[in-house]
Formats: sequence, structure tokens, C-alpha cells
Amino acid sequence: MLQKADFFLKPSEMPKSAALCWGILNDRLELVKLSEPLYKLVKKPISAILKQPIVNAFPTIPLDGIDFEDRKKSHVINFVDDKGHALQARVTPVDESSEHWCISIIEIELDKAWLNELHPDYHQAIQSSDDWLEQIEEVINASGDQVFVTAIKQGLALTKSKVGYVHIYNEKSKQIVKTAWNDEAGDYFTISKQQTYKADSGIWAETVKTRKPVIHNDLTELVASKSQKDGFFAFKNHLCIPIHYRKKLVGIIGVGNRDTPYTQVDAKSLTIFATILWHSVELPRTMKAVSHQSSIIKAQKEKMTLILVQLIGAISEALELKDAYTAGHQKSVAQLSYLMGEKMGLSPECLEGLKLGALIHDIGKLALPSQILSKPSRLTDAEFELVKQHPEQGALIVDEVDFPWPIKQMILQHHERLDGSGYPKGLKGKDIILEAKIIAVADIADSILSHRPYRPSLGMDALTQELMKGRGKKYDADVVDACLEILAVEDFKEEEYVSGLSLAPVVFLEEYHTLEHAEAMMKKAKMAVAVVLSEKERKPIGVIDHQILAFWHSPFIDTAAERAADRSLLNKRAHQIMAHKMDLINGHTILNDAKITLEKTNANYLLVQNDKEQIIGMLTWQILANAILKK
Repeated sequence: MLQKADFFLKPSEMPKSAALCWGILNDRLELVKLSEPLYKLVKKPISAILKQPIVNAFPTIPLDGIDFEDRKKSHVINFVDDKGHALQARVTPVDESSEHWCISIIEIELDKAWLNELHPDYHQAIQSSDDWLEQIEEVINASGDQVFVTAIKQGLALTKSKVGYVHIYNEKSKQIVKTAWNDEAGDYFTISKQQTYKADSGIWAETVKTRKPVIHNDLTELVASKSQKDGFFAFKNHLCIPIHYRKKLVGIIGVGNRDTPYTQVDAKSLTIFATILWHSVELPRTMKAVSHQSSIIKAQKEKMTLILVQLIGAISEALELKDAYTAGHQKSVAQLSYLMGEKMGLSPECLEGLKLGALIHDIGKLALPSQILSKPSRLTDAEFELVKQHPEQGALIVDEVDFPWPIKQMILQHHERLDGSGYPKGLKGKDIILEAKIIAVADIADSILSHRPYRPSLGMDALTQELMKGRGKKYDADVVDACLEILAVEDFKEEEYVSGLSLAPVVFLEEYHTLEHAEAMMKKAKMAVAVVLSEKERKPIGVIDHQILAFWHSPFIDTAAERAADRSLLNKRAHQIMAHKMDLINGHTILNDAKITLEKTNANYLLVQNDKEQIIGMLTWQILANAILKK
């Protein structure tokens, strides 16, 4: 007869793929046993965590106030670890022992209720765009070196921190050339005005090296036995952000000593601020260059508030940090809108305004949470209602700008429809300006023809069906006709696919080819990359490039032993020396997505394959850059 225990899984029957993070604590709260997933989560040597206090594994776990004498109940602890990840620990007494506890760890989403106090909710995020503009305006109006002190002040306000700094970085010399701290930093550290700092040392070194945001919610190990002179300041906690401008690292901004731990949400928020900040710093230089050509600027353009136009462009560019798809989408819509307006006979002045309005028509999405913009699946009804607020948010951003064109109305009305079924105001017919009607159709066209994270391009047939169904009802008839006429004669999207580029060729090797064969074949073909094919399926299984050749093939030296070793290396087979990890991309990938993939993988090239998984060539940064410049 089956016993009750027979119905339940035994510990040995738990599948490894479940990746459960658990451990056993003794009465001194030392970790005496742990699962492999927990070890991987901690990312520290086993000797540093096993038979050591649990705080060695998780320095930020708050154990104060928990009564471990009470073994009648479990304890749930929510905390942010030293890398900014939100975790939940459940500590449960072990029934079979009076001295041991079981601890289980799970990672939770940043929008859980207990984190609401650390991060604004969606509605607060939308409203915060006005605060951002005020902070950037203060930076723009600051003079001389005060611009960086003002920037620190605004960064502290944004993150609710107490100490902050800005370092200006010279990428050529790889040195920090200028430094600014907030005045209150002296309450925590002794800051010497003459002190210079190294880029490869200090609490900011990892950010300079990786070009990525770095969170330190526990700096104990990092600053231990290291001097402040070398840049190791004893912050309570620390968030460091790289400042990029035109794909170069131009500086770093750091904040610290917040009452609550920093998280990845803070990192994203400060990253966007830093990007907009540097565009604001560069605006005076841009204005100086433009002033030399002021004599040829038309009277209407002289009415523009040049600073705010540049600022809006900077914010639009910063939107790419939150949603690369939206940023590329705006450029495509601007291109198609201009062609449609030109075909409809709009004046050069109107075309200029139409192009600018289309270029920033989705700028209101800057106020939306990144997790909604980059969601790889369809939005929920609640999320879509939030997205529908972006025209009004965009109109608010440009509300005070005195444009010579109806830019605000273009942004506000580009989702309105002739029959009143659009949003946000439900306008009809003549109440919608012509430019907004043009952008509306161009917006639909680009959305249908473009790939999205949750679906591929729907194609020209689907677009034609949608526009003809709504012609004269939802969409202006003349605008629809102009759009379809342009797209009928112009392959508007085909040039954006990777497969349409002149890709670099690659060498194909067999598994049995030796290092010597590989080197000779690549040298003869004058190609930098070779792909190794499997013997049976003829599928790519690995790659050999110059970096791998340099690793395996050392120069011949005179001694007999060393010459024998070199000959042995030259006889190694391709499958023994190849890199199994290949950076692959499909030929139907659009250029903007290829650019994102190259940046994410930090690779020098991507192997391009067709739908049959056959390699058709290699995409390099140079090929991609030339293609983007021609667009």
C-alpha cells in the first residue's frame, strides 16, 4: 500500500533544470550546505561562502530585527543585492533539527509592490518628464565649470543621493582630465581640489573598462585596504554611469550614499539623464558653429529657439536607449512623410516642418517605462492604455517651443482618424491638420512593413489592404494614394535588410582540416574569418579567425623541442581549435537591429545566414556603417 510520503518528490528526484537556489544555515547563520544554482547566483569562491556567515554571500541582506529564536514560523526578507538585483529570501526552520534553517532565494521583478517606495510608478514616470526638462534647463543655463556642478546637483536630485561627482574622460589619452564634486561631498570625504584621478583605478574603474553602468551596494571588499588617493572612496553605496557622445566615452557620473540600495531602474534613469546632459553641454559648441552660417538661414528658421530644438533632438536620440525600435521608426516615418508631402505638392517650408514633426512624433514615449517599450510580446489592455498617453506627453514636452510650424499639433494628432476613432481627442475630418494626416499614414506604413520584437514584417499586401480599407474613412484619401504610389515604385524597406548589403566573404573549412591548412587557406583567399562545417549535415559548427590563429600558432624558434611543439600545434584539427560560439544573424534582419546586435555582443563581425542556416557572408562594422551613411 502506498504511504503518504510516496506521493511527494524526494530531494534526489528534484530536476536540476528547476535551478532552485537554496541552502542550509546553522544556528550561527553560517551557510553549511548550498545548491549549485545558489552558488552560481552568488558568484564568489566556494571557500568565501561555505561555512561562512550568510552575509558573506549576500552583504546587503537585512537580518536585523528578525527573531531567529522563534522557530514556529518562516521569515520572508526582501532586499536588493550589491549588484542592484531585487531578491526575496525565505528562511524556514528545519523540522528535523533544532539548530538549522533552510534558506531559499528567488529573483523578483522590479515592479513588485515592496519596491514602490524606491521607484516611481507608471503615472509618476510620465509626469517626471517635466522635471527632467527643468533639470536639463538648469544645466544649459550654467556657465563655465559650474555646468558640471549643476549637473551633479540634478543627478543627485534624480536619484535621491547625497554625494556625487562628474569625471571628464579623454578617450585618446585614456585619462580623467577634469573632475567636479558636489559641495556636500566634504561632509563625507576629504576632497582635494588639486587631486587628479586615474581612469583604471578607483570605484569607477569598472565603468570605464566595460562602458556600462555599475552598481555597488556593498563596497566592503572593493575599498578594503585601498587608499582614497587612488580613487577608492568609502561610499555607503555607489552607482556609476558612463557618459557616451557620438559612440565615444566622454565622461562618467557617479552618485552615492543613498538611504536605500541602488537598482537597475536607477541605472537606466541616470543613463538617460547622462546622455541628455552631454548633448546639453555640447549645445553651446553646436550653436557657435551654426552662427557662422546664420546669413543663409531663412527668416522662418531664425524664429526657432535653436537650443530647444537641439534639446528635443537630443531627447529623441536618448529615446533609443529605452527603445531602439522606436528611434529607428521615427527616422523611417520622417523619410516617408517627406516623400509623401513632396508628391502632394507641399512647399519647401512645409516639408521642412513636416520632416521635423515626423522625426519627433513619438517623443512622448520617453515618459513610458522601458519594460513596456521593449516588451517582446503584445501589450495588455492596461499597458496599451498607458502607451496611448504618449501623444499628449509629447505635446507637453514641446509646449513652450515657438516653432514656425505646427509641430505640437503633429505630435498630438498623429493617432487621430477622420471618423473620430483615433486618440487622444477623437478629432474628426477637418479638425486634424494635413501634416498629422500624412504622419498617421506613414506611421501605419512603417509599422506594418517593419519587423517588431513580437512579429516579422507583415509585407506590402497587408499594408495595401489596411490603407485601402480605411481610405476616405480613417485615412485621408489623397495621403493614402501618395503613400501607395511611392511604395509601389520604391523598394522603401528592402534596402534596410542585411541580406541586401555587399557582405564580406568567408572561408569554409572541414572538420579534418588542420591549423596549418586553415592558416594557408585564409591567407590565400585574403579572408579574416573561416567557418567550420560539420561532416554530415554541412552546418556551421564553429569559427576560426585571426585572433584564434594567433592564440594557437606561435612563431618558430630555433630549438628542436620548440620546433617539435610548433609542428604538433600545426597538426591540430579545425574542430579542436575553433570557437564553438558564433555570433550569427539572419539575412532578413534590418540594419538597425544588426547594429544593436553588434553593440550587445561587442563583436567585430556577425556571420549572416539564410533561412536554411547556410552562411552567406560576414557583416562587419565598416560594411554596416557605410550602409547606414548611404541611407
